[in-house]
Amino acid sequence: MRRSLMYLSVCVLLLATPVFAVAEQTLEIGNGERLLVLAPHPDDETLSSAGVIQQVLQHGGSVRSTVVTSGDGYVGAVMLDSGKRNPSAADYLDFGEKRLEESRRAANILGNGFVHLDLLGFSDGSIYSALVSHWRRNNPMRSEFTGFDHVPYRQAEDRGFAQDGQDLLNELVAILQDTKPTVIAFPDVMENDSDHAGLGMFTLLAVHNWLLQNPTQHPQPKLLAYLIHWQHDWPTGSNWGIPQDWSDQPLVLPPDLPLRGHSRACVNLSPAQINLKRAALAEYKTQQRIMGDFLSAFVRSSECFTLLKPSAGNRIEQVLKHWRQVRKAFDNHPLSRRKI
Repeated sequence: MRRSLMYLSVCVLLLATPVFAVAEQTLEIGNGERLLVLAPHPDDETLSSAGVIQQVLQHGGSVRSTVVTSGDGYVGAVMLDSGKRNPSAADYLDFGEKRLEESRRAANILGNGFVHLDLLGFSDGSIYSALVSHWRRNNPMRSEFTGFDHVPYRQAEDRGFAQDGQDLLNELVAILQDTKPTVIAFPDVMENDSDHAGLGMFTLLAVHNWLLQNPTQHPQPKLLAYLIHWQHDWPTGSNWGIPQDWSDQPLVLPPDLPLRGHSRACVNLSPAQINLKRAALAEYKTQQRIMGDFLSAFVRSSECFTLLKPSAGNRIEQVLKHWRQVRKAFDNHPLSRRKI
């Protein structure tokens, strides 16, 4: 792994000091944008970017949404879904199939059939593991929930693929080559969730490799880093136990999220776009049953992102090292899989 990885932008990890007052600009959606949304689990694409998806389509653009894992490892939700205190591997597999189907239904609502959806079907919890300890095909990550070290899902484009970092990186680069996105929405590497942070790093690697292979053919894409999991029960209402209506309030990124020398921007959602986002999230019934409060906390009048720029960078080993150091400066909790 160490020698095979290309150079990667480290700019996202600079300036670790938390910022407590950040001016957020308006994110402009141009005509004919090609949007690529990268999501670690089913529903992350809707939570983070449902409004952006709608606005790109309304401006005559195209949307591709890639969901990397099936989200099959949410133990509490699988217990609730199966009615079993000790779910079997088959129960986790059944749950993963349900979540992939929920992504299809949500995409149809948001795009009315015009969202190109990729369901890769990797195991929940596999992304960060594939990055740091299961890079090669001869050493894939084996799910502790399903028992598989390859993609087992019927609906998945990657069915039968080994769950390793190099194959995932290659697939992301191929998606970039095929889509040629002008806008990419993906998880912030500072996410308080291993799959989210891992996909953020994979995205930066893939974008760097893609641009390196095509130095003059494509414009530099806008990189929109979104946040789903954070400390201190962000956003407000996400841990209240009962879903609330926050649609008249904007999403405000947490003040202790390090700015790292970058800027932030938000898209404002119309009432119709908010309602469609709510309708798409309603399709995630497996999640609504157990964490409706969390989902509803993201149905707001705006969606906000940290704006990154691809640039010359450093090796992934140094990125990972710096990333861990940055996290220690403001968060003493170990990174682990969270709810979604």
